[in-house]
Amino acid sequence: MILLCFLWFAVLYLLAFKASKDNDLLSPIKFVSVKYAVLNLPFIFIIWYSPVTFKKAILRVCNVTLNDAFWQYTKVQTVAFLSLVSGIYVYNKWMRLKPGWVVNTDIYNYRALKTTALLFFSIAFGAYSVFIYRIGGLYYLLTHLDNRIELQSGQYILQLLNFLYIAILLLMLCVRLSNKTSDKVIFFVALLSACFIFSSFGARKNTLVLIVMVVFSYHYMIKRISFSTINKPLALLLIALLSGYILLIPVVRNKEKFAQLQTEKKSDYISVYALVYNVSYTYIDIFAANYFNEKNAWHLAGITDPVKVFTTKGDKAAVPPVDEGAYFWNIVKNQRDYRPSTPRGEMSGGSWPIENFGFGYANFLLPGIIAAFLLQGMCFAFFYGILKKEIYNPVLIYGYVLVMLSFNFSNLRLVQVATTLPLALFCYGILYVIRKKNATA
Repeated sequence: MILLCFLWFAVLYLLAFKASKDNDLLSPIKFVSVKYAVLNLPFIFIIWYSPVTFKKAILRVCNVTLNDAFWQYTKVQTVAFLSLVSGIYVYNKWMRLKPGWVVNTDIYNYRALKTTALLFFSIAFGAYSVFIYRIGGLYYLLTHLDNRIELQSGQYILQLLNFLYIAILLLMLCVRLSNKTSDKVIFFVALLSACFIFSSFGARKNTLVLIVMVVFSYHYMIKRISFSTINKPLALLLIALLSGYILLIPVVRNKEKFAQLQTEKKSDYISVYALVYNVSYTYIDIFAANYFNEKNAWHLAGITDPVKVFTTKGDKAAVPPVDEGAYFWNIVKNQRDYRPSTPRGEMSGGSWPIENFGFGYANFLLPGIIAAFLLQGMCFAFFYGILKKEIYNPVLIYGYVLVMLSFNFSNLRLVQVATTLPLALFCYGILYVIRKKNATA
């Protein structure tokens, strides 16, 4: 059954990729086909190869066998992916979007752009410096990564670190406009600095998202990427480095794991199985597809939970978590049902990202999957349509990447949109002013 599941999805993703009429490798349908293949197929394959590596707690709490769990997942995930692709097609046909994009670099003033990039980077670096000063220094941060959530709690100045993304993309555009060696050096120094800043918090996602943004920017602003033109040795090297990074960061930030790494078998922490579990959320989707039914579906019970959290002052133990993934994690860990709006004080402090699949199925089962993925596909196509009109706009590339990688309808993601949108609009306004001045100069 698991092998058939693997083969079915391999064919489904390939057909969706081939069926797309857009030649752009990073257009929504082509990108989601590759994304789903990369995130889902390796996980399914290793479970077929070694069934004992699947999390037994999921099977126990869902009361299913491994084959039955994958059969149910295959049915629901197929509907989800087809709904996502349909949403993209429906929007494109509705808006009559055609392949290709508008190319115009003359709208930007090089000096104004570079000044803005360095200013944004300085704002982010200043915010990071203030944070480091408040907690007692960089050494203290790096030696207390196991308490990273507590260290960042209430540090709203860290929201300004989002300027790093825009600054890096603006510097890439400077390279496109001038092709100066000095600009290339500044870009690489800024990129490495940003990667260090994000990694110093003991998290991987921000650095990985930044690298994806750089790839997208290279594709749209420097040179189009295709499978035939990819530098294979460089791509393999990058994949190897990122794989090591993904595996090591969780170990380094945990003192207990780091100590065990030096005394126990390294294969327990650094292996293909560990890498796949760190990258893929497929096991969470399998849990959602098998656990929820008509009796325990949520029906948007926690839709107002973020409001309760942000309007409650002081101790938050009596209010529900913003992240519904806390319920998923506690259901599996404690082998009992949790649902919105259970106070966070009654649950253990862990979470599994529920993403669009978990949100749709946990709330309305298969109809929820269809609605959530249709709307998500339409959102993907909407943002891509905006980007195509201003392909050299770093803020739009920033927004498109965030949408394609992270956007869904869970509470956590919607709150992240609400906190990110003001900064994106501010940066877009700054670029609009720069373009306007250049046009009238």
